Formats: sequence, structure tokens, C-alpha cells
Amino acid sequence: MYYINYEGKINFKQKNMAIKIKLIRNNIKSSSSYGKYFAKAVNQGDVTFDEIVTELCRNSCLDKGVVTNVVMSLEDLLKEKLADGHTIVLDGIGRFRLRVESEGVDERTMFKIKKHITRIVCGFLPAGHRDSTGHIDYNFCKDVKTIWQIGCKP
Repeated sequence: MYYINYEGKINFKQKNMAIKIKLIRNNIKSSSSYGKYFAKAVNQGDVTFDEIVTELCRNSCLDKGVVTNVVMSLEDLLKEKLADGHTIVLDGIGRFRLRVESEGVDERTMFKIKKHITRIVCGFLPAGHRDSTGHIDYNFCKDVKTIWQIGCKP
């Protein structure tokens, strides 16, 4: 990550990114992995819109009003484009698209939008690339390490 300071110089900001984990035991008796322990990410809390705007301001030469306006305008534009049936591709972030879920009917002529559409869902596919083995490396996961949550190390 980088930002441009007030003198126009580029400053590179490196942060050690680590997700905290704890172990949970699989208690589903019908599971083939019953009784085994698995790592689970520990949520460190929510980051609010205002916190995102404040951080963006800190990493740029833009003031809070400008950043707030840009982010809110982006939200409105995303909603509009998604509602028009477009897939939104944000390079380095991912793809957003709306999906429709519905009940099934026996005959095409029986399908009624108001009756059979159960919900509309926004799907997100994070940006990434497939390596030579077919594994997908997601941009948001790159360089993220794992560490024990305090008090959870076995």
C-alpha cells in the first residue's frame, strides 16, 4: 500500500497483516471429521463507514467530505449498475453481481415473478488468480499470516 504525501512524494506503508485464530472441535457426530480440531478465524469487530473514510483520508491528501462523497457516490453507482443487470468488476478487489433465487414450478407458464421469486442476493467474488496447480490465490489473502488469538493457544 502507498499514499502520496503533501509534497507529492510516494510513501510506502507496509503493515504486518495477521488474522487471529482459535481451535474449534467438530461436534457433528455424523461427520467423518467428528472430534477433530480445526482453525477458525476470530472476528476482531466491525469497521464502520466512518472509520474507513477516516483511514482513507489519512492515506491520501483528500479531506473527509471529498472521500465521503466519493464512497457514497460509488455505492449509488454500484446499486444502479447491479440493478440494471451488470456485473461490477473492481480491479484488485473483485466482482459483484446480483443473483435471483426462486421456487421451482412444473411448467414455464406457471411462473409468476411476484409469487415465485424468493429473494435477490448480491454475490461477491474476490479478485485473485489461479496458480499452476489450479489453486486460486485471492488478492485479499496475499501476505496475510495467522497468529493465535490471545488466550487460545493450546
